[in-house]
Amino acid sequence: MINPDLAAFMTSPVMIILGTRDDALVPEIARAVGAIVRPEQGCVDLIASEWQWPKTVANIRANGRLSVTFARPSDYVSYQVKGHAAVTPASAEHVALAAQYMDRMAAALADLGLEKRITAPWLVDRDPVTLRLAVQEVFVQTPGAKAGQLIERDQ
Repeated sequence: MINPDLAAFMTSPVMIILGTRDDALVPEIARAVGAIVRPEQGCVDLIASEWQWPKTVANIRANGRLSVTFARPSDYVSYQVKGHAAVTPASAEHVALAAQYMDRMAAALADLGLEKRITAPWLVDRDPVTLRLAVQEVFVQTPGAKAGQLIERDQ
């Protein structure tokens, strides 16, 4: 479902925005600090700070629904993946990836003129957890005529 080009995009310096909801359908938004795409398993591991985003993590534990938008800040090319997620402890691989992602993302944002003091709250890995998303749908979200277009759906 996730082709090599999309996988490369998802693991490049892109903002990773998480969308969940609680049982009363109240939405919650958060950020992840890295992604590992596992195309052979049809899933994406996302690293997020449970300390910073406790409601998001609680929502996933409660209902498993997760929507993730990957957006490149330089041109807003964006894709969204949706599916069912589970929360697991972050492994050493996930922690290392989060540190690399935060360095790469801070540099990419600095290149766009955003100072680290502004972006630091977006890049937090305190008390990391892994959100393993089994991808069921992929959409184009880049602003324009194709925004919202379904690319792939798990049958």
